[in-house]
Amino acid sequence: MAPMEDFHLGMLFGDEMKEGTLQEIFRRDMYDNMLNVARSARRAAHLVMDIIEENEGRIQLENAKSLLIIGRLGIYRVDIGSFMAKFVNPFDYNSFDVVEVHPKGGLVKEPKTACVQVQPQKDMPAYDLLAGYILGLLNDEVTWLQPNLSPLRNTLFQIYGLARSPLTESLEGHFADKVEGEFDYSNDTFTFEGTNGWSWRLHFGQPLTEGYKLEYQKPRQTWWNTLFEDHEKDSTGHYTLSNFFDMVEHLSACPGRLKTATDWNTDPIFLRKVASDYPPVAKAMAGRLTDDDYSADEIYSFYDEPISEDQAETVRHLDQLILQRASA
Repeated sequence: MAPMEDFHLGMLFGDEMKEGTLQEIFRRDMYDNMLNVARSARRAAHLVMDIIEENEGRIQLENAKSLLIIGRLGIYRVDIGSFMAKFVNPFDYNSFDVVEVHPKGGLVKEPKTACVQVQPQKDMPAYDLLAGYILGLLNDEVTWLQPNLSPLRNTLFQIYGLARSPLTESLEGHFADKVEGEFDYSNDTFTFEGTNGWSWRLHFGQPLTEGYKLEYQKPRQTWWNTLFEDHEKDSTGHYTLSNFFDMVEHLSACPGRLKTATDWNTDPIFLRKVASDYPPVAKAMAGRLTDDDYSADEIYSFYDEPISEDQAETVRHLDQLILQRASA
């Protein structure tokens, strides 16, 4: 046993015992933390450079502030300069998140843009975030369908649409898995499953329409029923029908979802067209349509504006069909 005079606080509290005043200890801890952050940033910066060097054929620097990433689906121009500025000064809000998106065929004079977000982890160094950003765009055929990358997904879809393109393979796989969807490029249609034995079919590639022709098929039917000739013109413009991805997601849960739907969470005309040919939804709506407080003129669009008079007239006509269906 060591003599009493040889004892010191380090023997009681271990080698981590720190000397100095409380403020001196706090200052040293702060300094060590800053150095650790700097070391982490240095390691992450090496990672970024390794990624760029290992993929030199697909990642090229136009200059010190602009990075071109050649993905499988498109070409992306990233403003590295604004990212560097943010890293140096966190209060600089010139975010690098907005990326130019060019078609796979080459750079264009007026590219579309997308706000691409990488999900940061706690204590992730800034350059690790940049590494994830670069890898995400490099492997865009996988990442573009991730839920948090809807801006990139919508931008790529604006560029290519549903015609055969670099998107085709991943689109086919994604929707086959999600909704048993099938593209028929010879007829420009996309067919997929709904609920309650219903199937839906969208017609694209129609140059004289703004939107899609929408058809449905009920159980045991061998024919298709037209719901909209042009969904952009024939509906109220509800957000659930605003783009291809949202539309497919919404329709895949219909008609089952419509039994409890309101004019707020689905398109009022779409809801009534389905209900007029589907008794379960018609019966669910009948009570509301006969309520003294109900008026087609008081239906508001998702943008909190009243639907047009023509749309209200369509609603009134469909309401009568629904009440007939519900009482049949």
